Amino acid sequence: MVYVIAQLKLENYDKWKSIFDERASIRKEAGSKEARLFRNSNDDNEAMILFEWDTMENAKEYLESEALRKALKEVGVTYTITYLDEVEKTF
Repeated sequence: MVYVIAQLKLENYDKWKSIFDERASIRKEAGSKEARLFRNSNDDNEAMILFEWDTMENAKEYLESEALRKALKEVGVTYTITYLDEVEKTF
């Protein structure tokens, strides 16, 4: 399984969240298995998403797509993406 962390700076959380929710089916079709959303407790306009994807190729294809960049730019989002390979799961 492939994991991805997206760190977002938002102009407006609610505007961004509506776009995020609208794109759920597109993400699923692109291989996203799960997305866990976190919000900075000290900054309402900073969020992080931990995605689980089926393959690295599918994750990159979706997350680096021009359509996603355009949608996020329209609602004032800047972001960084970090691709992760799971090494170990412990307690």
